[in-house]
Amino acid sequence: MIEVTYYREHNRLTVTGHAKSDEYGKDLVCAAASALALTMAANVGQMASKGYVLDPVTKLEEGHAEISCNPRTRYRASVKQVFVSVCVGFEILASQWPEYISYSVRGW
Repeated sequence: MIEVTYYREHNRLTVTGHAKSDEYGKDLVCAAASALALTMAANVGQMASKGYVLDPVTKLEEGHAEISCNPRTRYRASVKQVFVSVCVGFEILASQWPEYISYSVRGW
């Protein structure tokens, strides 16, 4: 199972595990979760290159992703919106395939 956790107050997302909804290379749940994690990492990278965030972390490994950043004060709302938007995708996946992916939110 893939476990996704969004830590709101830290602008941090973790994705761990494997869906195993089909054989390797045909697992659509895994592909969708990977695409969302890659999208989040790309967004954090772009925000970092523009100076909107500090301390970007984009660890992407097989079966594990950790993505986080510290927004500069004037970009807090924009950074939060990026995290929320991508996390909506994880929430949809978890509601459609709860046996393969879970999604939880921590913090206020």
